[in-house]
Amino acid sequence: MTMAGHDEGGLRRVRVYGMLIALLGIMMFPFYAMFSSTFKPESEIFSAPATLVPSQLSLGAYVDVWTQTDVLLWIANSFVISLGTVVLTLLLAIPAAYSCARNDFVGKRTFLLAVLVVQMFAPVVLIVGLFDVISRLGLFNTYLAVIVPAAAFTLPFNIWMLYGYFKTVPVELEESARIDGASQLQVLTKIVLPLTKPALVASITYTFLYAWNRLLFVLTFLTDSGKYNIPRGVFSMVGALQTDWRMMLTVSVIGIIPLLVLFAFLEQYIVAGMTAGAVKE
Repeated sequence: MTMAGHDEGGLRRVRVYGMLIALLGIMMFPFYAMFSSTFKPESEIFSAPATLVPSQLSLGAYVDVWTQTDVLLWIANSFVISLGTVVLTLLLAIPAAYSCARNDFVGKRTFLLAVLVVQMFAPVVLIVGLFDVISRLGLFNTYLAVIVPAAAFTLPFNIWMLYGYFKTVPVELEESARIDGASQLQVLTKIVLPLTKPALVASITYTFLYAWNRLLFVLTFLTDSGKYNIPRGVFSMVGALQTDWRMMLTVSVIGIIPLLVLFAFLEQYIVAGMTAGAVKE
């Protein structure tokens, strides 16, 4: 490589890294502003000009959240709703996706396209009808009132992603297992699912995040404050005459910590599952 070519390659890398750093800074700035505001006095959060670094570090907001709110209960409820949604979604998505990937039946294409129709509607558009269904089923003010709709809205993505991934598993492996006497359920649970672990982890993570951040369903279907999740807990701090922004921001920071830990442990599986499922039929 000539000296001119070497310099051009170096400049290209500098431009690419510079652009990536700039984009990362733009995306992360709201999170930094939220995080730094939790250490500021209330008067400094909306001061002009705005300060990037707190003039005085204070942990008062965290102490107030710990002593004056039910943040631990909200986190526990968020786990119940998110894990319940994950379990229900996988119980429905895995058989549906596997059946479509391994069988040709009349209407398969129509079924897969019809599943996507659910994804085209925002939950708020269907909330009145959902309220009627939830009430008639006697689920109002129960965790299932949030889990069932959340699972319904995550099913299309999960079915399509798992469908694409199941098609990558060689049929010969399943045929060999059946020759050895394995049942259909054993083939699915002991052969297919272990080979599709990245897709399953990506599916679990997507569903968990979706359910964790649900406010509309909790706001509409739950009136018992003992079942509030993190977003509903934050919303409860909005008052008619006054809003405690410092505590709202602090609860928000605490609420995203479990998600960051989850993503840190599962990042490689999430990326692998998303990219593999994205290029299949």
